[in-house]
Amino acid sequence: MILETINLSKSFGPRKAVDNLSLEIPEGSVFGFLGPNGSGKSTTIRMMTDLIRPDSGEVFIQGQSVQQNHQKALGRVGAFIERADFYKHLSAKTNLEMLARMDGNGFGQIPIVLKRVGLLERANDKVKHYSQGMRQRLGIAQALLAKPKLLILDEPTNGLDPQGMKEVRDLVKELNSEGITIFISSHLLDEVQKICSHVAIIYHGRLITSGKMDDLLSESDLFTTEIHVSPLEKAQSVLKSKDWIHRCEEKNGSLLVSVSQGRISDIAPLLVQNECNVDAIIPKTSLEDLYLSKTGTNGA
Repeated sequence: MILETINLSKSFGPRKAVDNLSLEIPEGSVFGFLGPNGSGKSTTIRMMTDLIRPDSGEVFIQGQSVQQNHQKALGRVGAFIERADFYKHLSAKTNLEMLARMDGNGFGQIPIVLKRVGLLERANDKVKHYSQGMRQRLGIAQALLAKPKLLILDEPTNGLDPQGMKEVRDLVKELNSEGITIFISSHLLDEVQKICSHVAIIYHGRLITSGKMDDLLSESDLFTTEIHVSPLEKAQSVLKSKDWIHRCEEKNGSLLVSVSQGRISDIAPLLVQNECNVDAIIPKTSLEDLYLSKTGTNGA
């Protein structure tokens, strides 16, 4: 394990933000850290990177305690926490030079990391002229200055349009293929499912489940089923009237229905009895189903 948290807890006044949290992040993985806003994700990351101290528990990176041996533990860790915050009146290159100087590093890595995130040709442009997606990629470039073996990203696609999300997603995949372990905190379930090999879900600061993505999806109590049916509006009305249907929404001319595994076979007879023509029922499993089955929330 490249990163482990052991019984981490942190309170702010009467509110317990993180409650006895233990995680194991395998080396070489893309590890998704999921939970709704306010669930303790950012607090956990701040403890991982020694920005705040836990009330109890400890973080180990490559066997070194973050709390006891800060420099050794965090020496090969890059982190991008919450949002890309740069001097907007300065260029990307100048911003990175200032950060490198503060960390006692030379400037040799700057063109390398800018090229890595696709910003080398815009290196001398002022950050105020960057799109939000470009600023997010610049934040990742800053995290790459340390030549990290572990990259910690807190909500890297937050506030991005679909194109910006894809750019960050593709970059994460490329970096991981080069041997960098990546820990991603997010509340965007679909994005995490697209790129992560492992996942942990926390809720009110407590660990709900953790493991390999494929293994956890196979254990889900809810399943999304894609239904090709006509007339569409009538079928949707019929399905929504049943309390054993957990979700029913129209998407691209078909219905996406969340239902427990034992009730999937009841869908077609119900629709046929109500004079709907069923062309296809395609079972699918999503991270949202897993999240719903574990927390009973909508994942937002």
